[in-house]
Amino acid sequence: MAEDALVAERSGLVSSLLAVIDRREWGELAGLVTEDVVYHRPGCPPIEGVDAFVAFYRRRCIVASGRHAVERWVEGGGQVCCWGRFDGVSHSGVPLSEIFADWFELRGGRVSRRRTFFYRPAV
Repeated sequence: MAEDALVAERSGLVSSLLAVIDRREWGELAGLVTEDVVYHRPGCPPIEGVDAFVAFYRRRCIVASGRHAVERWVEGGGQVCCWGRFDGVSHSGVPLSEIFADWFELRGGRVSRRRTFFYRPAV
């Protein structure tokens, strides 16, 4: 496969994952990640395994609706990084607006690791 096509395939997988999350299509989410997926997210212990990953979005995530707008993609060595803005609304009706960066590790055409970073003071 040509390098440009491989880059498009990898960033397309991540784009699909974010779009499925934005559309809240939880039935499709499991098919985009490996069985042993690990998700590191600020404020949460590591989320490990496909069932815990899907359950996080179904039950624990504070977002009721919203959309990721990716500004830039960087891909190499089976990894994809992206950054942009998320705008949405929490389950309690609070507007959400976050600048984010995400790192993904891919394996076998699926996401195997994700680490999210938010742009806000923490220290």
